Amino acid sequence: MKEQPKLSLGSPTSSWMFLLPLLLVGLLVQGLTTVQAQEEDAESSQYVEENNQIRRDKFDVVLPLVMRKRNVDMWIHVMREAIRDPFGAEELGSTSGVFVFTDRGDERIERAILGRRWGAAQRDWRSPDYEDPMEALGAFDIVGDPVRVQELVASPVTEYHLRFGGLREFVEARDPQRIAVNFKRELGTWPTRVGRSDGISHTDYLLLAEELGEEYAGRLVSSEWVMMDYIHNKVPSEIELLRQMRLNEAEEASDAFARVVPGVTRTRGGGVTVFRRMSTGQSQRGRSPGWEDSVVEGGDILAAPGVGMYAYVLRDGETEPPPEIQKLWAEYKKVDRILAATIRAGRTPRQIVQDYTRRFEAEGVVVQDDQLHMVVPKNNFPAYSAGSDSDKTHLSVDAHGQMKGARARSTETYFGPRIGSYGPDWALDIPLAPNHHFVIEYFFYMPSPAEDGRDQYLLWWDHEEAIATESGIEYLVPPQEELLLVH
Repeated sequence: MKEQPKLSLGSPTSSWMFLLPLLLVGLLVQGLTTVQAQEEDAESSQYVEENNQIRRDKFDVVLPLVMRKRNVDMWIHVMREAIRDPFGAEELGSTSGVFVFTDRGDERIERAILGRRWGAAQRDWRSPDYEDPMEALGAFDIVGDPVRVQELVASPVTEYHLRFGGLREFVEARDPQRIAVNFKRELGTWPTRVGRSDGISHTDYLLLAEELGEEYAGRLVSSEWVMMDYIHNKVPSEIELLRQMRLNEAEEASDAFARVVPGVTRTRGGGVTVFRRMSTGQSQRGRSPGWEDSVVEGGDILAAPGVGMYAYVLRDGETEPPPEIQKLWAEYKKVDRILAATIRAGRTPRQIVQDYTRRFEAEGVVVQDDQLHMVVPKNNFPAYSAGSDSDKTHLSVDAHGQMKGARARSTETYFGPRIGSYGPDWALDIPLAPNHHFVIEYFFYMPSPAEDGRDQYLLWWDHEEAIATESGIEYLVPPQEELLLVH
């Protein structure tokens, strides 16, 4: 049975709550557009019900596991429309509101949605077919009403008076000793993408502390460890959907390969990535000057790295790949085999890296820290391999984590264990959780003689999603054993 939140009128923040039915916050149009786009993206996914089931399962199974592991009695996750929150959108199903999870000693963690959660703009408010998605999810014990998105008339009230109204009374009734809130202190990552966030703003923190009062504000800690564990612990329904999604992607890749017409199909926009020998300074995977207006041609390799599918485009008169391509394929299978033998749940990335480095050295493969296209001069193999054996294959690994949420596809996460040479040092010492979802991502550069002016190596890139178990890697689609051919 859903309980409506009780609002306290005793604190400075909540003393304005009697005005709530009449006074609503003015918000930026850009923020509204962002939130609406996120909600529409989730609703347009063909996996809406499957994702909702995953959320319910993770609340039942993972939530008590990670909160008790990290000695957290209450977990408060604050979301606002102006601060992008992939975790909220993909794991919790919303981009605004105050989500509170409380361990009250029972088997089940109490789940509540309080605070200022967006509903719809004034033109769409409470249309006859409107259904609150958080109510429909059926996973929360307490669901506060969403607010109407509309600008205020002139008033002394601002969003700051309303944001955490009623939370003090809610917390006092549960008396948690350790309260985790979404800000980071120790597990920092490199901001390599616009939109990555360290959590709530300083304003949020001050308003939250004021609402809670000195005693409970003194119990606030970062939720970073709980969030990381929550992301990387999977449930069976999630793994099953991941398998189905990858099978669908493999079918799409197969269709894309079948549509390729050498000399006609463009190298960009056809649903595949093209590998081709180029010249020093140019990318061999179609991401630099020199690829403009190019079309697929004989000698190219077609790639769908996300599902581990590859094909060779035969030249005129060829009936099989030439020796250099056969050698490249054999090198790929060797690299994949060694990684599959070393990556297991329960091990830390540091242990895995040390293990595969020894194995690759024994197989004549040089493990490099940087990727060829990430260093200056870019895509310059002679400079890249200087100081080591340039007659050997050079390999760079970045097997980072994946998180799957309300989108039609899983997304990268660098917040957690990361196998390879990139990322902060702490990420090397986080053991892989059971059924760790990640990508087997690596680049290797195999020496391959060619005419003057051409690259003297061939590139390979894999970005295949997989699950790490205690017994090794489980591929989400069966590994491709033979290189496909396109005539």
